[in-house]
This record gives sequence, C-alpha cells and structure tokens, in this order.
Amino acid sequence: MKTLRLTAAALALWTVLPGANPAVLAQGQGTSGSTAQTRPIGQEEFLRLAYSSASLQSRAAMLAASRETRPEVKGYATGAAEFRKGLLQRIEAFAKERGMTLPSVKEFEHQVIIENLEPLDYLALSRRYAEIQVQALVQELQIYEAASRGDSAEIKSFAEQVLPELQAQREGAEKMYEAVRP
Repeated sequence: MKTLRLTAAALALWTVLPGANPAVLAQGQGTSGSTAQTRPIGQEEFLRLAYSSASLQSRAAMLAASRETRPEVKGYATGAAEFRKGLLQRIEAFAKERGMTLPSVKEFEHQVIIENLEPLDYLALSRRYAEIQVQALVQELQIYEAASRGDSAEIKSFAEQVLPELQAQREGAEKMYEAVRP
C-alpha cells in the first residue's frame, strides 16, 4: 500500500498556490495537463519561490552526489548539481538586472528538508533524495507554470525558457526514483 507523505514544503506551496492540491503535489502529479490549477504569481513572489526551490535542490544534489549513494542517484545528483548551479546563476542575473533582492535564507520548510536529509546515508539517502526530487520538481514546475500565466512579460519569458529544462529534470528524477524506491 502506497502511503501519502505531505511535506511541509508541499503544504507551504499549497498556501502560496491555493489551486494546487497538496495531496496531488505529494504524489508527484498535478503539472502539465492535469486538473490542478495554480494562480498566476508576481515577479517578486516568483523569484523568492524559484530561488528557494533551486537552492534547496542544489544543496540536496550536492549532498547526494558527495556521499556514497546508489549509482543511479549519484549520476542524477551530479548532473542536477550542475543544472542547479546554472539555474541559480540565471535567477540571480534576472533579479540583478531588475534591481530586485533575492532572499538571503531558504524558505523554512526547505531548510528543514535539508536538515533531515543530512544525517542519512547510502540507501536511505538515495531513496529520500529521489523522493524529494520528484516532489520538489512537481512543485517547482507549478511555480514556473504559474509565472508563465502572470502579467509580467519578462517573468513569462523566463519561465517559458526554463519549463522544458525542468520537465527534463523531472523525467530524470522519476527514473531515478523508480530505480531506488522500496
């Protein structure tokens, strides 16, 4: 029997994107053609959420890549760390060009996820990292999809450029999860 795990981040995102069902988020569904709807979000909200999500996933990827994990996880995490490094640089440049300040700390829920991931090793780390990635990418896709429906042409353009890359990351994360799931 498959259990439903609602992360604090899923619940936090649900409060930010009220049309998103937290149960759907936790199951790794709800993007690209599903019935879950999200409201458009503004430029500052988008940057805060996108930056925190990318920071969370960057730190998690570096952790999984640097430790002894299953080969499928290590391979995905190594590539994800590089992707996240580039995405964070793009978000930082986007904010700087517009004179916007990015948050200096992660969303509280994202920090808690990292703190809970750090003590794990090998199979436990592999499985939890894979689970986090699938959930985080579903949530991140919803952030970018909401931004692509917003009023700001600049945010729409940025989000539409990144969405296919995030879709590819999610597909890779789902394959990784299938390889290590219980």
